[in-house]
Amino acid sequence: MITDNILNKIPIMTSVSSIRHIAKGYSADEKYVLDEKYLLRVIPSDSTDRRLGEFQTIQQLEKYSQKIPEAVQYGKIEGEDYDYMILSFLPGEDGEKLLPLMSEVDQYQAGVDAGVELKLLHQLKAPESYPSWYDVKKAKNDRYFEELKQLKINLELVEVIGTYIRENEHLMYDRPNCLQHDDIHPSNILINDHKFSGIIDFQRMDWGDPIHDLHKLGFFSKHVSIPFTKGIVDGYAADRDSLFWSLYTLYSAMHLVSALVWANRWSKEQLEKMLILSEEVIQDHDNFTKLIPKWYVN
Repeated sequence: MITDNILNKIPIMTSVSSIRHIAKGYSADEKYVLDEKYLLRVIPSDSTDRRLGEFQTIQQLEKYSQKIPEAVQYGKIEGEDYDYMILSFLPGEDGEKLLPLMSEVDQYQAGVDAGVELKLLHQLKAPESYPSWYDVKKAKNDRYFEELKQLKINLELVEVIGTYIRENEHLMYDRPNCLQHDDIHPSNILINDHKFSGIIDFQRMDWGDPIHDLHKLGFFSKHVSIPFTKGIVDGYAADRDSLFWSLYTLYSAMHLVSALVWANRWSKEQLEKMLILSEEVIQDHDNFTKLIPKWYVN
């Protein structure tokens, strides 16, 4: 935890009455709630460029949505190897905790509302200088897939994933480049009074095909709440045509590649967990012979 001496160098701390540390999450940031009004993130300075870009993007998003944190202030902590980011603190608790306690009707409606809001965020276009989505995503996936082939896992699983991606990656040609939250799952969705109340944690934000933001639904979200997960799809995509489902399935397959590679870097136990989830995704699509997953159809 960051020491009080470091925290007290942040200007806002002179007017704060209460401070609460948040330990949850995988981020390297130290997070604090100030007066139940602001979220303070203390960030290692070696990520200044990326995190300042995140802050400035959140500022741009404020004209599209009132269901995201307000970007209040970004700065460097004098004499320390840390930056700080101050956002407004949104009411509610994360969906992973609250969704299972809600009625299926409320779960579904929360998903619909979250999907509608995500669509609003995707109105923000990537910088004109940003390279094509096809080039960026294909290069990244190719690197991960080479690493995946070195893992001591079921070769048939690797072949099923790889074949489907190779046969369908052409779908990424000429796709729009928009904001991607890139970490949409129930832990980053806020629920307040049994209703969707916000989208948080833009730390992994990126640019590319907006449909890619749905790639974790069948991997993580469905295990928390299938009604909520269906709701996100319905709220986001009014026209769920074959192209939508083709891209959704392609990005789900690509996510398996990166998820398994990162899990292997983390631990053997994490890899085993991700293998189970990956096999479920493949089964939901009948070995990628069906575009619409079983959890959505049933």
